[in-house]
Amino acid sequence: MNDIILYGAFDRHNYGDLLFPLIMERVINDLHPKKKVLIAGLINSDLSKYGAKKTITIKKALKRSKHDATLILAGGDVVACDWQSAYGYLLPKSLFPLYQRIACYYFPKFTQYFTSRLMGLTSNLPFNLSRHDMGESRKVIYNSVGATGVSNVTKKQDVSALGELMNETNFVSVRDLFSQSQLERVGCSSSTLAPDSATIMSSYISVDELEQKSSQTTKDIIETYINGYIVFQISQGHVRGKEVAFAEALSETSRAFNLPIVFIAIGNAAGHNDITGVHEVASLLDNEIPFSTYLEGNIFDLMSIIRNSSCYCGSSLHGLITSMSFGVPRVALLPSLRKQINYMKTWDLPHMPSGILPEDLPASVGIAMATPTKDLKQLGQHLTDTYMESFRNMSSNF
Repeated sequence: MNDIILYGAFDRHNYGDLLFPLIMERVINDLHPKKKVLIAGLINSDLSKYGAKKTITIKKALKRSKHDATLILAGGDVVACDWQSAYGYLLPKSLFPLYQRIACYYFPKFTQYFTSRLMGLTSNLPFNLSRHDMGESRKVIYNSVGATGVSNVTKKQDVSALGELMNETNFVSVRDLFSQSQLERVGCSSSTLAPDSATIMSSYISVDELEQKSSQTTKDIIETYINGYIVFQISQGHVRGKEVAFAEALSETSRAFNLPIVFIAIGNAAGHNDITGVHEVASLLDNEIPFSTYLEGNIFDLMSIIRNSSCYCGSSLHGLITSMSFGVPRVALLPSLRKQINYMKTWDLPHMPSGILPEDLPASVGIAMATPTKDLKQLGQHLTDTYMESFRNMSSNF
């Protein structure tokens, strides 16, 4: 029987979600080698071709674990995530718009009920499980999670129910100040701040391992652009209507710094599709701008490409966190992306650009790349030390 269940949205192809169980399992095996760990999502999944861990359903994981096992929500924006979103991201991309526009819009209560029962659970929220689903004696930990979804919880009875659930937990750490303030609003005042667990990837994934697990495509890109390159990532939803503006901004940036562009796709799940977004921007670059694309989505390739870059520019929070871990300058795109802005306000160097519109991209890349390497490395080490201190406090509950 298992001692620890790592639970989250690890069953969809999204870079950050695939990182959490990979890194958390290594930390637990390192510091608590006798503990048996099981990795669970809403469904059985095998995304190992992307470098990810396999999952079993949370229903099965609970059955296969000790009655007093520890359930760890291992990361992600999981607090108050609703069933409609959690289930929708598991659907084929072709069905996702229809699901949103019909099932979620016209039949929200039925969709919530149907999807939760389909997963074999009765909880009102997929990652805030009730004792009925979880068992009375299991410990519950939230590990450096996001709670931006709590801002949508406004009905008095929902606020009360969520606050009660969060106050029953054994340990709660959140990854940004906004999330902490939202938990306080619903009556949970015991949360602590800790950087995202993916922050420590540079300590638990060596350069040798990255090189061994990176594809030849990635190695060729890095070798071809040995003098540096700018990484650009953006999802289809966020780039819509701004394709030309971003292409013009990237062309100007490439010329200004004499650096090629490497386009990457970090997510491919429904609602997280980058491939279409980066394709559209790449196709509109000025003809003389050198660029390459990496769209396969293996997490070790993505780490390698970001680690070796001169600057990362993107809409992905975990692209930014990867650059923070490996000491790479970074620019967070678009003022509407509050997860990224909230995280950088909480943890990043104060001058690092965030919420950037296309027209401000060239100047922002210049600001980011002017940051001394020493400052970038010191921040990465500080965040690693801060997270590990939080992990040790958390693991006293195992």
